[in-house]
Amino acid sequence: MAVAQELYGFPASKLDSFVAQWLQPTREWKEEVLETVQTVEQFLRQENFREDRGPARDVRVLKVLKVGCFGNGTVLRSTTDVELVVFLSCFHSFQEEAKHHQAVLRLIQKRMYYCQELMDLGLSNLSVTNRVPSSLIFTIQTRETWETITVTVVPAYRALGPSCPSSEVYANLIKANGYPGNFSPSFSELQRNFVKHRPTKLKSLLRLVKHWYQQAYHPGPSRPHQQCGRRLQMGHSGSAGQPVSETGLLL
Repeated sequence: MAVAQELYGFPASKLDSFVAQWLQPTREWKEEVLETVQTVEQFLRQENFREDRGPARDVRVLKVLKVGCFGNGTVLRSTTDVELVVFLSCFHSFQEEAKHHQAVLRLIQKRMYYCQELMDLGLSNLSVTNRVPSSLIFTIQTRETWETITVTVVPAYRALGPSCPSSEVYANLIKANGYPGNFSPSFSELQRNFVKHRPTKLKSLLRLVKHWYQQAYHPGPSRPHQQCGRRLQMGHSGSAGQPVSETGLLL
């Protein structure tokens, strides 16, 4: 990967070449990652998430959505993080999601240990995070090159749909009075589509911004470029002011 200083030395007329040479992943690598993640998606769609009591007595997966850079088509060559949002039938409101979110995460976590297909991919480091919103995170390996992939699964209430006017959805969101960011996954399809169907030029620009951010805040042993400083405030978490991952930029 080229360093940030090389990016700053590139003339504007050659930025397309820089993106293609250094930032865009190869088709083969991207297909290998997505094929591996498809095993996780199949597990989520086909597994019977049921318990004798509690909110998970009758849980159906309504939809599995790839979000972040793999979902909207702005993935960087160095990225091995994939985010999945899982819309579940047991959530009928934002309030129900907030109440039962942790229980559903623990149920999915428990069932994953019994999935042989995931074990064959080297399932490991399976844990529930304390992020906002909390999620299930684990690592698996690609079948061909055995490259480690980090997968994040976030269960969510499917708030948007043809049966519910958008004005009512946002009114319900305000009434739920949740912690900032808690219900963001419910709107992840809008976030993904906002970028997914945009021209290639815009996606290349987003790749350049994310590359610039990574070099500014995660430069490794070298120092950040003098112009990088503290300017990309959108890339920091509001609570601690700490840098977030490339996928956390929601670009």
